[in-house]
Amino acid sequence: MAGSFRSDSIFTANMALRENRDVLAVPGPIDEEKYVGCNQLIQAGAKPVLAATDILDELQL
Repeated sequence: MAGSFRSDSIFTANMALRENRDVLAVPGPIDEEKYVGCNQLIQAGAKPVLAATDILDELQL
């Protein structure tokens, strides 16, 4: 993961990505620090969630 951002949930999500598991993340503005982790997950291969239908589609509901 790029940068020095760390959290247990981001670590867990990155482990899931490495194991080819589905990971969804809500993107945010690139200039706001609170979105760094989610944006990095998307960069690493997580699927961005832009609407509730993205989650429903992923769950095939």
